[in-house]
Amino acid sequence: MTRLNLLLLLIAMASAMLVVRAQYEARRTFAALDAAQQRAMQLQLDHDRLQVEVRALSVPGRIEELARHALGLVPVTPARTDYISAARLPSLPASIPTR
Repeated sequence: MTRLNLLLLLIAMASAMLVVRAQYEARRTFAALDAAQQRAMQLQLDHDRLQVEVRALSVPGRIEELARHALGLVPVTPARTDYISAARLPSLPASIPTR
């Protein structure tokens, strides 16, 4: 009888230790999940902010201004356009129409 009581006591202690370990793992996993959710929210906020910046920077007027002033580009006019006849370029593949 004492052997049975001792065996049951060991089983009860082992199961209690397993329960404590499972609770610890659950708390640790929940803390990691919470941290990951906070990081995901921060990344979503950063993504939204960057999308707003991209929209603000890609306004056609701003791009044209940068092209004119920073890069020195000028608009294309018919006076500055050079036309090249494909018939005068023998190195073109036959798949490109010449007329």
